[in-house]
Amino acid sequence: MIKCCNYDRKYPMAWDREDFSRAYRRLAPVYDHGLLLYELVGMRLRRYRREAVAGLHLQPGDTVVDLGCGTGVNLPLLLGAVGPTGRIIGVDLSPEMLEQAQRKIDAEDWCNVELVASDMVDYVFPPHVDAVLATLALATIPDYDSVIRTIASALPPGGRLANFEMTWPEAWPDWLVKLGAKLQQPFGVTTDLKDRKPARSIQRHFARCDSSERYFGAISFCIAIRQAGTGVNV
Repeated sequence: MIKCCNYDRKYPMAWDREDFSRAYRRLAPVYDHGLLLYELVGMRLRRYRREAVAGLHLQPGDTVVDLGCGTGVNLPLLLGAVGPTGRIIGVDLSPEMLEQAQRKIDAEDWCNVELVASDMVDYVFPPHVDAVLATLALATIPDYDSVIRTIASALPPGGRLANFEMTWPEAWPDWLVKLGAKLQQPFGVTTDLKDRKPARSIQRHFARCDSSERYFGAISFCIAIRQAGTGVNV
């Protein structure tokens, strides 16, 4: 069952909430197929997802939140890690994307997955969350820094955040950035993405963060750990 969280704010962004809602309403039925286009140009998104889930070090019975879960692409990997006694909460802005995820849940009869329709900025984490996964999600919102700070506050000591995002390498010329944004515009990618750096916020709010790059610097990959005895960095 998909739960809905209400929110009243609209955040300034190249695409506002209504733009995203319209776009992903159209994209939802074909979104999974669209991701294959990235695989065709060598961007191994499926491998990055496996690496991100592995980096969470999930155990059977753990609770994990998948922020920006979309159509539920990450669900099989997460379920394989937490097992039938674990709990998975998928959060996404688009009800249409969540409907696609719900179809996968129903088809596989997964009983320990909950979907929540909510803006990531407004999502309130439940108690006892062991880990958070965010794939191709945080950089889509301008207020990603406050979301990352909230994640760091919600996780217990030893809790982990795994994140990967598309990013524009600093060395890329502006014309290439504009071309890349144009080609990916149906997915909400705009040129201001060049200035959004979730990895830097993760490094600021977590005492321990291992960062690396993939695909010639176009993918930023982070595994962060909330260490015991440390508060959230401001």
